[in-house]
Amino acid sequence: MKRENILISLLFFALLCNGCGYGDCGDNNHYGTKTLSNNIYVEEFRCFCGGATTTDVNYVYLTDSISFRKYVGINDYPYETIIIESRNDSIVDVYQEKDIGITEHKYKTKLINSYNINTLKKKNKFDKPCKKK
Repeated sequence: MKRENILISLLFFALLCNGCGYGDCGDNNHYGTKTLSNNIYVEEFRCFCGGATTTDVNYVYLTDSISFRKYVGINDYPYETIIIESRNDSIVDVYQEKDIGITEHKYKTKLINSYNINTLKKKNKFDKPCKKK
């Protein structure tokens, strides 16, 4: 292949990646909010845009929207997913589900943290979207 053709191919690939939204999405790219339990929500912010070349990465937060927002993990579908379950009105469990399959999808789920909602409210701390704390 001629050198000019290689350079043109590389330039085209670079423009394709840039044009498809690959890279940082910014600090406030809100992806969605789900109600977990009694005024407790799970928020996701898209923090890395994969575009046409890879998957998006979403940071997951636990919040009451008034007194706290706590970073709890990353959703990198379909390889790594955060699952949040309310044990009762004051305790929330956070699980990480990872794809450990090589040729087919096989998932392993483990408890990575538990949070006391009353303690989070007392701390009155808001983690900034797309910044790990």
